[in-house]
Amino acid sequence: MEAEIVYFPVGNGDMTLIKTDSGKRVLIDCYIRDGSEHPDVLDMLKKELNKDKDDRYFIDLFIWSHPDKDHCGGIDKHFYLGPPENYNKNKDLIFINEIWSSPIVYRRASNNKKDDDSHNLCEDAQALNKEVKRRVNLYKNSKKMDVGNYVLILGDDEGDKTTHIQDIVVKLDQTVDKINGLSSIDFDGVLLAPIPESDLNDDDLSKNNSSVVFNFKISTNNASINFLSGGDAEVCCWEALIDRLEENGNRDSLNYDVLQTPHHCSWHSLSHDSLSEKGSDAKASSKALSALNNANTGAYIIASSNTIKNDDNDPPAFKAMQEYKKITDEVDGSFECVDDNKVEGENKPLRLRLTDEGLEVVSLTTFAESTATNKAINRRGSNGYA
Repeated sequence: MEAEIVYFPVGNGDMTLIKTDSGKRVLIDCYIRDGSEHPDVLDMLKKELNKDKDDRYFIDLFIWSHPDKDHCGGIDKHFYLGPPENYNKNKDLIFINEIWSSPIVYRRASNNKKDDDSHNLCEDAQALNKEVKRRVNLYKNSKKMDVGNYVLILGDDEGDKTTHIQDIVVKLDQTVDKINGLSSIDFDGVLLAPIPESDLNDDDLSKNNSSVVFNFKISTNNASINFLSGGDAEVCCWEALIDRLEENGNRDSLNYDVLQTPHHCSWHSLSHDSLSEKGSDAKASSKALSALNNANTGAYIIASSNTIKNDDNDPPAFKAMQEYKKITDEVDGSFECVDDNKVEGENKPLRLRLTDEGLEVVSLTTFAESTATNKAINRRGSNGYA
């Protein structure tokens, strides 16, 4: 028995597929770009999917971390958004059984008075938001959900917008253990963010800081791991999160076997200091590190980013990678960058595989390799992890 986490090569973007032991397909964000200069991640994705009884490629669940283009690009073109009964088979769009999304960024956008683009939404974000609203309104009217209409709202909306739909609202620190209305024995998630407005400064109410943070538990018959995923949450989010969890005695909610570096290995997720201004004197926030260093023995930290070089780019930031490598070094773990995963010069998905024997990464890091090099870690034990 086995489960997988598949990271697609989308540069500084996120598109991550969880394949559960029971055959469910859970996609976190997407970034599908046109043009031969980009890897064909649409083809890669379809090869990982099943078809339903109506001969449609489908995903059981789409989880949207936040509405930046590099987290939803291509969804309007390649996925079906609309009433299930209107699906056109001739267009061969990927069908979405269920969507989990937070409304908070839209409320903050409507109240934002800045002249910058901190809340401007791309066309894909607008289309996906429209689809979420369609599903929510359908539930309001019928109090029922079915395939193609399932939706969960991640966190209470600001004001009273979610007061009358509490049955489909996931509270902070609540565990969600259903997919498509059915209990799941091999996949669940604890919702840790979006951070409430009351815990952030006015200057921090951006799309990035409205990111959803989940700690997912992925299981096989005899093994399980925790996968911490945080979109583009920046330093203030991780500081507020660790404060809340420590106050509530829930710090263990941040323990992980796999961490996807927030904001594509950006320094902004670890520090208030500007790299361009302070350079080597820039210091990481002790609170943010406290939130992100809860790695179990043998943990993997994955950067969904371009190749990380010792240069001025941010993201990905070389200095951030150094901080994450300190964490993996302390637990005999491994740091991997998705963009380094190549075969004969072509980007390929980076794959973490969980079997009953433990967790392994399929790492293709040199052009000459034609087969995977598997690094397995066996974590059977009384703590319940593989």
